[in-house]
Parts: sequence; structure tokens; C-alpha cells
Amino acid sequence: MSPAAPKSAASLPLYTVVALAGFITELLMRLLGGVAGTARAGGRVVATAAAAPAFAAAATIWEIKDQLHADKDSRTAVSTLMAQPSVLNWHDMPAHHARTMDAQRRLAVVEGHVLGRGHGGSRPDIAALQRLLDHDNHELRARMKDFFKDELYVPRYDMDLRDSRELALQRLTKFCRAGFVSVTDFRLSPLKIFAAHEVLAMVDPSMATKATVQFNLFGGTVLKLGTARHHDGLLRGIDTMDAVGCFALTELGFGNNAVEMQTTATWDAPRRCFVIHSPTTLSHKYWITNSAVHAQWAVVFAQTLIAGTNHGIHGFLVRIRTPETMAPCPGVSIEDMGHKMGCNGVDNGKLAFHHYAVPREALLDAASQVAPDGTFTSTIPKPRDRFLKVADQLLSGRICIASMMQSVSKLSLTIALRYAGSRLAVGPTGHSDTPILDYQLQQRALAPLLARTVALQLGLNYVKDRWAAASGFDGKPVGPQVGLEVVVLCCAIKPLCAWNAEDCVTTSRERCGGQGYLSVNRFGELLGFAHAGMTAEGDNRVLMQKVAKELLGMLTWQPVAARLVAAEAFVGPLAAGNLAALHGAGGGASGGGASGGGQLDLQVLRRMMQVREARLLRALSGAMRGAAASGGFFDAWMKRESDLVQGAAQAYAEREVLEACLRALDALGAAPGLRDLLAPLVGLFAASCVERELAWYMASEVVPPRVGRLVPDHARRLVAELGPHLQGLAAAFGIPPWLVAAPIAGDWVAYNEVDNRGELLPTATAGPPSPRGDAR
Repeated sequence: MSPAAPKSAASLPLYTVVALAGFITELLMRLLGGVAGTARAGGRVVATAAAAPAFAAAATIWEIKDQLHADKDSRTAVSTLMAQPSVLNWHDMPAHHARTMDAQRRLAVVEGHVLGRGHGGSRPDIAALQRLLDHDNHELRARMKDFFKDELYVPRYDMDLRDSRELALQRLTKFCRAGFVSVTDFRLSPLKIFAAHEVLAMVDPSMATKATVQFNLFGGTVLKLGTARHHDGLLRGIDTMDAVGCFALTELGFGNNAVEMQTTATWDAPRRCFVIHSPTTLSHKYWITNSAVHAQWAVVFAQTLIAGTNHGIHGFLVRIRTPETMAPCPGVSIEDMGHKMGCNGVDNGKLAFHHYAVPREALLDAASQVAPDGTFTSTIPKPRDRFLKVADQLLSGRICIASMMQSVSKLSLTIALRYAGSRLAVGPTGHSDTPILDYQLQQRALAPLLARTVALQLGLNYVKDRWAAASGFDGKPVGPQVGLEVVVLCCAIKPLCAWNAEDCVTTSRERCGGQGYLSVNRFGELLGFAHAGMTAEGDNRVLMQKVAKELLGMLTWQPVAARLVAAEAFVGPLAAGNLAALHGAGGGASGGGASGGGQLDLQVLRRMMQVREARLLRALSGAMRGAAASGGFFDAWMKRESDLVQGAAQAYAEREVLEACLRALDALGAAPGLRDLLAPLVGLFAASCVERELAWYMASEVVPPRVGRLVPDHARRLVAELGPHLQGLAAAFGIPPWLVAAPIAGDWVAYNEVDNRGELLPTATAGPPSPRGDAR
């Protein structure tokens, strides 16, 4: 076990330092407490700012080995025992020998598992992969992550509802007042907003949820639909949380069909004001984030009625609480929705308005104006189009949700992979000497999810760029085709990222066994967050319906039609099993297990995905044309062809993600090290997409059985290839230890040496918390 590497932390690859940080701390503490006889201060290891010196002190794996060798007697005893595994009896050996043996055994496993099997990338390659995935605002991301070392951001669990909400507010307020982002970044640098969402979601789902409403839905709507009279008095307060707002769109009876909402804003000519009213229980604004406790303001959406004419839905900037007492304004009722299955730091509420008079200036009037005499004018002719305009921030909101869901996936996988690399279970000798990450069961569960998360990040980055170029915040005109394509991309990427987050959390929790069920290991809060992401800013399945609907209208566009025609050229070779004919057809990258000839590789998988998209879209188009001709379009769409609708939309979405990955691979032609890291991940993403739908490919006779059998074999080969490198690849997610903040991702043995009560903060283990004080 003598190393041939230098004993400098700076010379170790980044992925090694990150992946081993928790293990090194555990070993050091065991050595100090058992081998050297020194007690650990406070008897705890927590993933907080206080843990940073421990990570820094445990500079390299080689220093730990030197300390092990320093205790000659223990080393000799342990070496003798390890040479005779069949006679090991932990209860019969001195305690310090047992600790030393445990440390040496874990050291050997870690060294072999992470270092000794060819990790697959040097420090520059892993750092470059992180840079590629992060995409933008690299220095800002680093500063934000460093900011969250503050103890205020250490996760806490055993808290009542009120304290959870106050803690989320305090956390967000402190972050906002540090000045990292501004609502005006939507106009100047929108990618900063999305980057902040990715980082915030790693820290606290509730804080991140409150932030996305404050900055995107509320703040972004005021910025985009308002004018100077709204901006001058409010934008600064939005940035600093002095003006907390909410977004009152959804009603109890009208969620996805919000255009039919019942809340009204009626022009009162004598008083020259609008009167907002909730006529029924179904019209109550529902699930309104920030409203139950913290919001002073709301953007309220209502049917705008002037002199008996409905001019469509518009947004109104409305004060809902008095500034002095934070009591609801007269004419406004606010009800607390209470405890939820997750994100309980978010104060969701119900709002109702009872003939509530607001000034004419409350109308967000960038596109529609009402003169003092009640004359209505608008740059948008159709009422329905006005609704699409006023709800525009839902589009960027889908990118915000997707960004947060990506962090959920990354964090879940990081925790699971770190634990799997340190948790020893039965090996060939029958002893607990094998990390569970060595098992195919573990790798087959986690590796495809890691590959999909990487691929979705590249797809999301592409969607971010497309949205930023067409957002309208810069005042530049956007062509209708470009605008619609961006809408479809945003509606497609959010469901993929949210579903993947739920899959990552659920699978990671299961693969961590009972440890994954502890709140302190974070999967519980992440699961609740993932489920919120599947519903927020558009139910995933409903969004996929919109994707499919818009795609049907896009089939006549020349680029779309040409893509579908090109896919037909691959049908014959695939059906004949002539895979060699598919190489070179259409160009593009072919990494990820590419072998050319008649083998299955990324190029062939790409062709299969293109054919599936083309087949499903044409089948859906044909079905709906026939239904429309007979007057049964609605019944066909909603009651007979739902599987086809969902399948076509998902095929399009996954094909778009794959194309984004291939563009990234093509751009890495001069960076072979990074390309070697990325290519098998992209290949596994494509293989997993095809494997999931393998029954369709074979039943539809797209491929013969002998080709179908190649797909799971190919996926297993890629998993085996990636298996030894999974922890290092997860390090490219760039989540520092204080944001991972899960004991099983670090020194979980030391964590369990004390009565931790399932918490990280020492104040949480010292006794019952005060009713409210320690959240403040």
C-alpha cells in the first residue's frame, strides 16, 4: 500500500479530495481518538462551517497512512489479524487495535475503490466537467456556495411550523441582502437568476421556493408587466426582502385552466378605481406561496371588467397587508394552508377579496392601459393573448423549477454515492470488506440516473440560452416561430427534470437503506421538494400535453418536417438490423461506447430515438386529423390518445436533450480528457431512454429481437465502465461538504458516537429547543 504519489493536497486530483473528504475526517478522528488516544472536541462531526477545518486538516490520504504506521504495536497486531481473516473476533481484541484495524480496513477499501482503479479523469478534467455543467456565472456560484457556510444555513429538522417558516425567511433575507442577484437581472443577466436557483436549492428547498416566487413570479412580473410607477417604489424592496410579494394566479377551482378564473377586477367609474372581488369559494386564490405569513404585496390576476366588457385577465399590484401591523388589509382575507408533505418553511395561503378597492395605478400597464375616464387600450388585440402575456413569468418559472430540480437530483446522487463508497458489506470472504458501490445492484440503480442528470443539465443549459435570447426583457422583437419553439422547450424540460429528481431521490433513498430514511440524511425534504416541482408552474403531464399540441402545429415547419423525413431513412436499416449502415448518416458525435461497424453505439441509439419521435408524432397527427374530421377531437385527445400524446412529447423532449449533449461533445473535439468523461454518460443516457421503451421498439418492429437484446447488454457495459468512477463524476456537480450536509455522505460512524437526536447543530442535541427562540 505504499503510495507513489506526493503528499500534497494540492497535487491530489480534485475528485479525490472531494470524494474522500468525509472518509478522511472519519479516519483522522478515529486515529486521534483511538490510536493516539486524543479525544475529539465536543464529540461531534457536523457538515457545517465548523467542519471545514477538519477537512482542511485531513489534507491527504497519505498523511492518514503515516499516522497509522506511527502506532507500531497496533499496526503489527492489526496486520497479523488481517492476515488471518477467518479468526477475526472484534470482541476479543483491545479496543484501540479494533479501531486501528477498522481504520486501516476502510483506508484500504477507499484507496482501492477510488484511487486504485483508474478513476477516469485528472483534476483538470473533473473541474472542466463541472464548468461545462455549471455553464455560466462560475465565480458567482462559488461566492454563493461560500456564503452558505454560515451556521444559519445548517439544516434543521425537529422544528414546529412557525419556526420553520421564520427560519426560511431569515435565510432568504440574509442571502438577498448580500446582493448576489437582483430582479433586474432578468433584464441584464437572466442566467444569474437561474444560477441562484440551482445553488439555493442545494441549501434549503423552502428558502429556494420562497425565492423563486419573490424573484421570478412576483418580482419578474412586476418588472416585465409594470412601468416606472411600479418599479420605482418596489424593485429595490423586492431585492432586499423589505417588500415580500406573492403571485396570486391559481384558484381553488381553476389551476391548469386559469384562463377561466372567476376573480374579477371591475372598473368603478365614479371612484376611478378597480374593485377586486372573489365571488365564490372556487375563486379563492390557492397555494399562494409567501401569502400566509410574510407577503405584504401580491400580483393578483383577475378578469378585467369595464362598462360591462370583459377585456381579459390582467395583473394588479395589490397591497394585502398593512405595513404597520402586517394584518390583512380591510377587504382581504388570508388563510393559512398549514402543514404539507414537504417544504414546510414555505407559508402557502389562500387569498380572497371582498369588493376590495385598489387605485387605477395598480394595473400593471406595460401592455394594457386604462385612462382616468375608463377608456381601455392595449397593444395586444385578443383577450386570450393578454392572458398569455400576463402569465409570461410561468415560462421562466419552468426554467427556475428545472434548475432547482437538477440540484435535487445532484444532491441525492452525491449523498447516495458517497455513502455507497464507504458502507462496507459482505464480500467474497463473507466479511464486511466490500463497499456496496462495488455491487452491480448499486451501480445499475445509480449510474443511469447520474448519466441522465448530466444529460438533462446540458439540455437545460441549452433551454436557458434559448429563453434568454427570446425573453423580451431586452425589448428586442422575437419571431413567432422562435417564440413558440422556446415555449415548447421550456414546457418540455421542466417535466423531465422534475421526474428525474423524484426518481433520483426515491432510488437514492432506497439504495441507502435505513440510513436514507432519517430526515438528517436529507432524502425526505428532497422528495417533498421533487413532488412540488412536478406540480409547480404547470403539472408535468399537462405541460407534456401542451408540448404535443404545439408540435402538431409545427409539423409543417420546414426544419421539423425535414427532421422527420430524415428519420425515415433510418427505418430500413434498423428493421433489418443493419447497424453498420447507420454510422455516418447525418453526422454528429458518436461517443459513449462507439465501436462502429455493426455494433450498438451512441450513433445507433440516436437514430432509434429519432425514429421513435417521428413515428409517434406522425401517428398522433394522423389520429387527430381523423378525429377532427368526425368532430371528436376533444374525446380523442383527452379520452383515447393520452398515451400517444405523452409518448410523442417525451420522445421529442428526450431527443432534444440528446442533441444538446451531442453538440457539447462535438464542441469538445480539442479536449479529449473531458470528452472521455462525458461520452459514456451521454451514451448511457441514450441507452436508458431506448431500454425503457424497448417493448415499443420491438412490438412496432423498429428493430428485430437480436438488436433489441443488444440494448440492455450495452447499458450494462456502460454501467460497468462508469462504476469505478461514479464518485468522481458526482464531484463534478460541485456541491461542497457544507452543502451536502448529510452525515452518511461523510463521517457517519463518528456522527453516531454521540446522542445526535437526528440533528446537525449542537444546540439541537443539547436539549429541547425553545418554543421559537433558536430559529431566530
